Amino acid sequence: MPHEGKYIYGIIATEEAPNFGPIGIGGKRDEVVTIGVKGLAAVISNSALDHYAASRENLQGHTKVIEKVFENFTILPLQFCTVAESTDEILNFLEKNRRELNNHLKDLEGKVEVGIKIIWKNMKKIFDEIAQENKVIHKLKEKGVKGGGQSALIHAGELVEAALEEKKAVEGEDYLRPLKKGPVTCKEGEKKTEDMVVNASFLFSHDWIKEFDARVEKLGEENEARVQIKYIGPMPPFSFVNLELHWNGGTR
Repeated sequence: MPHEGKYIYGIIATEEAPNFGPIGIGGKRDEVVTIGVKGLAAVISNSALDHYAASRENLQGHTKVIEKVFENFTILPLQFCTVAESTDEILNFLEKNRRELNNHLKDLEGKVEVGIKIIWKNMKKIFDEIAQENKVIHKLKEKGVKGGGQSALIHAGELVEAALEEKKAVEGEDYLRPLKKGPVTCKEGEKKTEDMVVNASFLFSHDWIKEFDARVEKLGEENEARVQIKYIGPMPPFSFVNLELHWNGGTR
């Protein structure tokens, strides 16, 4: 029989040995269980592979387990495709890094992550505003349309791109300001599409959800004609934990 390793989803604090059911990654219905030492445990399942393709199915399988565990435990999510050769390797790692891992868990206890994406609804209006706000762009566009040459249009395009990024930064901060107030941590991510003004993750106590939701709702009502707000969560703190396991050293 091929050697089976252990796929690790995350780290939790528990003296017990909870079983989360046959929901392991890979579609083989492997049981997701814990192994631990001195109140610290790794959430694992058997793994016949030492590498998993970053397919949608595998990524969703990884996330599904973490979300299931998060229903009852604070969890330090590990990176996708973290596989150990043996339980001894995991236990040694937990023992060596017990203080650091416990500190991470303490920092995240009772906290949730919420993702906020804010999208412009009408990009034609945005580009019209940029042209009106920037006389150089307006003149270059007019020159290009009137036969002033391809170079004028190219230059105008470059200026529009820069102006769009500046507009996103200024307007995006206006949207973020009321959401950042209070006991929250905000982490901004890449704006992946032309119409995306905000892509941010927020970390806060479970007790703050009601207040945060009210602020998001108010922001949406005040800007309904201009933007769409996408709300993701509450969920485990995926964006605020970046632990890589180094079996012969520590965490990073």
